[in-house]
Amino acid sequence: MIARLRTQISDAWQYFLAPALAALLPWRLGYRWLRWLSRREGGAFDEPARAAVAVAPQHLELADTAAFAANVRLNCLLDVADLYLSLRRPRLGALPWHVQQVGQWPRDTNFVAASFHHGNGHWVFKSLARAGFNSTFISARWQRADYAGVPLRYWYGRLRGADIERLGGRPVVFRPRARAQLAQVLAERAVVVSLFDIPPRLAPRGQRPVRLLDRDVCFPDGALELARAAGLPVVPYWMEFDLASGVRRLVIGQPLDPADPATLQALADVLDRALRQTPSAWFFWPEWPRWLQDAPAALQQAAAPGDDE
Repeated sequence: MIARLRTQISDAWQYFLAPALAALLPWRLGYRWLRWLSRREGGAFDEPARAAVAVAPQHLELADTAAFAANVRLNCLLDVADLYLSLRRPRLGALPWHVQQVGQWPRDTNFVAASFHHGNGHWVFKSLARAGFNSTFISARWQRADYAGVPLRYWYGRLRGADIERLGGRPVVFRPRARAQLAQVLAERAVVVSLFDIPPRLAPRGQRPVRLLDRDVCFPDGALELARAAGLPVVPYWMEFDLASGVRRLVIGQPLDPADPATLQALADVLDRALRQTPSAWFFWPEWPRWLQDAPAALQQAAAPGDDE
């Protein structure tokens, strides 16, 4: 009972109170506050930090694993604080000065916006709204049963999902068997936001080979098939970080042809560069060992196009 109470207090602090305070302060002060918190162990974000420290040094050269762990906690705190920063701003309001957009979305067509579990994705929905697009996000379902013992994390996820729907102007679409809903989204000239770095455990069908971190792994091709069927491009976007200052850049890449066999690897190359620049921002380090293990079998079973998206 005491341990559970401590977990609830810690979650209330790290998912609600501390990041909300950062969002209320002038950003230079708020970011200093988050950096100070990230250097202290204890709490919900120690678990992803420990997992990342156990895995990442086997694939990337990290000079200081303690600093890397602190940066993992910092990226988690940033991700949570973004929700409260977003809630303070109207849907069509400007991005905050410390989230800078580089590049522009296509103006003459809608598209599939392609990114990864790297960085802070909340701002893409505001950016798309400001460019005149409604958008929807493909997500796994938030099941309350999955948060047994940590209910505040469930309610945080619900709040985040509600704000994504506010910014996107459309409901979130949940896997699996979401293809028909997503095709309708594209037919209505809205944008589908899809994260491509989904391991076989979470999207077993339609996995295709890619090279990432000098390893042979796989990405699912469901969102590419969706764009190809609609005759629409895929537009990559990613986040670049200056962890010293707290300034981030939402970078929009050039449209890609979903029918081109090289497109999936081109997306993997975007993630590869991002991982080498800011490895602490990848939320899927805990998945990476099993991903490597599962990839060969997933690729053997991928004769038919995937329908998990």
